Amino acid sequence: MKKIAKTLMLVLLTMIMCLTSMPISASEAENSISPRLSHTNSATFTFIPTPYVGYIDVSYMGVAASFVSAKLTVTVEKRYLLIRWNEIGTWTSTSTDVYGSFYYEMALEGYSYYRATFVLEVTGVDGTVDIIDSVIESRSVVN
Repeated sequence: MKKIAKTLMLVLLTMIMCLTSMPISASEAENSISPRLSHTNSATFTFIPTPYVGYIDVSYMGVAASFVSAKLTVTVEKRYLLIRWNEIGTWTSTSTDVYGSFYYEMALEGYSYYRATFVLEVTGVDGTVDIIDSVIESRSVVN
């Protein structure tokens, strides 16, 4: 009896683990399923901190049939005392180019670990918004 109970428990736990690890990549919209990112093909994020300047570069490829605009928000933080992050600055920019890029140089505060949080919001003709976010942590490097 104990062996059957253990086997059933093992099967049940395995099924639960399989179900919770399945990615969700579609959402329901007007009785049909649409792809998770319906206005964006790809996006790349780059953050290179030097002791006094952080180089921020973002490029994206929109879907020409549904793209309206892109809005980028970048927040840069500096690590203090190994566990605390203090915000240095935030930068926001918008574009209406289907294939676009953003470039910005932000003043930093010397040698340290820095974290850049990117949020790219791509709006489509139907009013829905694709949100692509990324976080890059890096130590400042000498040019």
